[in-house]
Amino acid sequence: MYRPFLSVVVGLCLYTRWAVAALTSAEIANSLNELAQQGFAAKDLVLEIDSTADAGPIPDIYTEMDTMVAVVLTDVNFMTNTPIITDQAEEQDVYEGYSNFVQSLLELMDALSSSAAQLKSIDQTTKNKVPFEIRILQSAVDIADEMLTPHEAYFYNIIGLFPAYSSYNAQASNQKAQVDTHCFQAVWAFDRS
Repeated sequence: MYRPFLSVVVGLCLYTRWAVAALTSAEIANSLNELAQQGFAAKDLVLEIDSTADAGPIPDIYTEMDTMVAVVLTDVNFMTNTPIITDQAEEQDVYEGYSNFVQSLLELMDALSSSAAQLKSIDQTTKNKVPFEIRILQSAVDIADEMLTPHEAYFYNIIGLFPAYSSYNAQASNQKAQVDTHCFQAVWAFDRS
């Protein structure tokens, strides 16, 4: 009797964002590591397409990037009420996951940069579509656009979980800047020529 009523109440709370949602540091670290795996898989796919000159799997690159964006935006909603991490071991776990995800993005952007000429030669739509996908991914993880405030961008949320005095906070901020640079370089590689 109470179950249907409770389901409706929970559904309404989620719909109106009344629910107080938070992730544990372990959940955040796991999510970051899963995102890193997706980033590395997308990089491998780009390099495979570059070496084989087979345009068939190009849509899969977009799917991988879109999936990362969807996961990132979902996680941001649940991180809103996550408290600052004060346990050193938990900080380390989250930072390692963050670093893995950053590394996967750096390698993906480098692969896109180095493969830009080949991708454009085998499929002309990549000239516009790949930079578009890069910008969407970058906006979700790193840059606030008109839909996101800086506090809603994924990296800002992760960095904000580390105490301000923590070395992890500074290191994570530096890595965020590297992602900016690599994303801009990848877009530029497709804009050239």
